[in-house]
Amino acid sequence: MSFFDSIKDGIRGMIVNHNKNKGFMTDDERELREYEEYYTPQSGVAEGTYAEFVVSDVMAISGNGVVVVGTVTGGVFFVGDKVTIMRSRDVEVDTEIVGIEQFRKACVSVTEGANAAFMLKDIDKKQVSRNDIIKRADCNKEKQLAEESADNKEE
Repeated sequence: MSFFDSIKDGIRGMIVNHNKNKGFMTDDERELREYEEYYTPQSGVAEGTYAEFVVSDVMAISGNGVVVVGTVTGGVFFVGDKVTIMRSRDVEVDTEIVGIEQFRKACVSVTEGANAAFMLKDIDKKQVSRNDIIKRADCNKEKQLAEESADNKEE
């Protein structure tokens, strides 16, 4: 190996290791990298108390079912959650989340602020449309119990 070959190899090694070496980063860059490594977003909502999803698009995938795309506006949704699609005050459709996907990646759960796609079980594309709200079924039961207790107090 000649002198110039050893210099080229040394330079090539410096270029490859440049991104790995934290000595070349400023304090702000180093702090940002550490923050990104350990930060996990939190919704700020107690789990199980409130979950809401606003539908922005609906697709029917042959053989799989109906997929709704939208944004989680509050709470946390998990695969297997029983949900209710709120079309209007009179029309409610009960279903279950079979799968959750974010940016072509399957997920077990999604939190507030996330854009996601839910695959829903046993519903037709006509049963859900844009701007419908999907809520977890246990959240609706809490609301119903509160309404029933208010009705009982009036009597």
